[in-house]
Amino acid sequence: MKNHSVAHNQLSKFVGKWHTEGLIPGTHNTPAISIKGTDTYMWIVDGYFLLHTADVTIGDDNSQTHEIIGYDYLNNHYTMQHYNNKGNSGLMTATVKDNIWTFVGDDLRFTGGFNEEEDEFTGIWEHHSMTSGWSHLMNIKLSKKIETK
Repeated sequence: MKNHSVAHNQLSKFVGKWHTEGLIPGTHNTPAISIKGTDTYMWIVDGYFLLHTADVTIGDDNSQTHEIIGYDYLNNHYTMQHYNNKGNSGLMTATVKDNIWTFVGDDLRFTGGFNEEEDEFTGIWEHHSMTSGWSHLMNIKLSKKIETK
């Protein structure tokens, strides 16, 4: 990667392949739903943007997402434009302060961060509704795969 800002260097922690696991907690009406899959982050466009691909199974449903992540210097945050195999797309913004990442979209919010070794990224996704505000949606954990040759 070329000489970039501290903001771009923060993104380098994501680069690689990750095992993904999570849980959508059950309620009194529904069972818990497990999440398993793979997330991959790689530099594109001379190291100015990350391409994030996710291929996860949520319960019995396969979800595939492509996302472009970059840094918006004008607004001092990251932009995250995503597209999925359901025909949906969306835009989120992200910030990092004191090693805590926050992603915010129209009705989704993530808070979490890396462990000290930077080989795990964990956090909580929340969903917003007009009637109840922010509520817990799921726990997520990405564990970096060790590449062997």
